[in-house]
Amino acid sequence: MVVRILKILNNNLVLSKDQQGREVIVKGCGIAFQKKRGQEVEEEKIEKIFIAETPQKSKQIQNYLTSIPEQYFDFVAGFVDEMRAEYGLELNESIYFALSDHIYGTIQRLNRGISLKNMLLMDIKQLYRREYDIGVKMLKAVQEELGQELPLDEVGFIALHFVNAQDENGTDVEEISKIVKKIRRIVSKYYAPMVFQEDNLYYQRFLTHLKYFAQRFLHKKLQYDEDTSLYEMVRKQYKEAYGCVKLIYLMMEEDYQYQMTEEEMLYLIIHIQKVAEDHKEIQ
Repeated sequence: MVVRILKILNNNLVLSKDQQGREVIVKGCGIAFQKKRGQEVEEEKIEKIFIAETPQKSKQIQNYLTSIPEQYFDFVAGFVDEMRAEYGLELNESIYFALSDHIYGTIQRLNRGISLKNMLLMDIKQLYRREYDIGVKMLKAVQEELGQELPLDEVGFIALHFVNAQDENGTDVEEISKIVKKIRRIVSKYYAPMVFQEDNLYYQRFLTHLKYFAQRFLHKKLQYDEDTSLYEMVRKQYKEAYGCVKLIYLMMEEDYQYQMTEEEMLYLIIHIQKVAEDHKEIQ
């Protein structure tokens, strides 16, 4: 494929188009160094090509690639490719971005002394044994290559990234979509006249979290005895977002006879708060 530069994103990323006219983001070390729009890039420098089916998807990919330090993305891309080959997995390209973002964000939180518990860890181990094993391998790889020790809870979070990136059962996809749509509608009405920015990074993280939440709910309904201290702190600090989550809680209770755990509410509060804050800043 001949790659002609439409836009230089940084020294290692350029925007181009393929033969079908779709936007592609091309990555390679120094691929755009001393280059200009309209010039071709050397084929031997191309490391990865990400195809964007829509302009919206192109913006999402660009946001991730320009916001995540290259060290983390390269590490995750290499690890994912190894797991693809080892386990014969068919994975959506989204895992490169979502998992890189997760690992980067987790290490940032740990450096600030914040560690999040995964109350579903043992259930993930039972439901997704292969993906759990991949999570264990990734923890070792992070320590060896990035010099960072991650808590065991992260195995479960990593495993769900691999679950999410595989082709899902059609019924699951339909039910997940229904739950996500209901929650989005609640948030949009609560913060009216909020209009979600589809290519916004915080919104994409929020959607990813909603999908995981719906996926966990559909596979198994579980209640836990939890440490409520962090939940109470966040609930009091972000009162407006908490009010929104309470409406989501009532919807899940009424429509699905499911009472959300405090941990589930905690994560939703944090994500909704970030989306709301970002929306206010761009108004």
